[in-house]
Amino acid sequence: MLKKTITFAIIIFAGLSTGCVPDKFQFDKEFGKSGSNRTEFLSATDMDLDSKGNLVIADAGNTRVQVITTDGNSVMAAGEPGREGYKLQSITGIGVNPLTDDILVCDQRGNKVVRFDPAGEPNLRIIEKMRFPMDVCIDRKGNSYVIMSKQSEVYKYNANGKFLNTLGGSGKAAMLFPTSILMHKDHFFITDFGGKRIVKLAIDGTFVAEYKEKGEYEDIKGPSGMHIDKDGNLYVLDLGEVPVVIISPDGKLISKVGNFGNQSGQFLYPTGVIAKSPEEIYVLDNSRNTVLNFVKKPE
Repeated sequence: MLKKTITFAIIIFAGLSTGCVPDKFQFDKEFGKSGSNRTEFLSATDMDLDSKGNLVIADAGNTRVQVITTDGNSVMAAGEPGREGYKLQSITGIGVNPLTDDILVCDQRGNKVVRFDPAGEPNLRIIEKMRFPMDVCIDRKGNSYVIMSKQSEVYKYNANGKFLNTLGGSGKAAMLFPTSILMHKDHFFITDFGGKRIVKLAIDGTFVAEYKEKGEYEDIKGPSGMHIDKDGNLYVLDLGEVPVVIISPDGKLISKVGNFGNQSGQFLYPTGVIAKSPEEIYVLDNSRNTVLNFVKKPE
């Protein structure tokens, strides 16, 4: 999996000390383990949040998507391996419709995006102009926005999967190697792994801003995933000494989250991050096949 390859590099770049980087969160609990039963994962590649506050996980090694409560209980699992129809070969990113809780799953090798309803039934394939999709986000009208491997623009599809147009793709709005996409308050936020930055675009694809630093502590070195909370803070997975970080809307480093390791409360290859609230964070570890929960330390 490409996302696993990207995050595998994180540990190579991780330093032994992060100096005086702010650390405002502490480990609380974790759940999940390697396996193919419900609430077990193999090489999970992405994580999102549904409208009920459940975690939606791209369980790539089991070729399925799972919906799990933040207490670690199973809600739903969907998907099966194969090449035909709605079957999946290689799951990368996922996106959740904010109104309907439909789940869109990027099948990179299958060159398609498959939509599942909240009960786990597939009901749409998006295949037009699709070439190695990496990640997808959905607006409140049901339009889908897909980034593809090493493609500079965003591909827009309507609620029925028909290709509409591309956005961005030139000047500062062009990505070198996009890895994840989110929509927040009618703006796109895209992690550009190749460009070592996070790009902010307007709804029409015009360039608005970019994030290239983690405050004063270090440059962004290769972002692979991201989440945005209600206040506009960015939760970023990146290479470097501080690989899971929170960045304010004006680019200041608020805090790092967690530490490397293979013990309980530590992660090796983080591939997903979600803030259920500004005080409660979840990190998906591709290697240990666990979801780690971090909470804000008492003031």
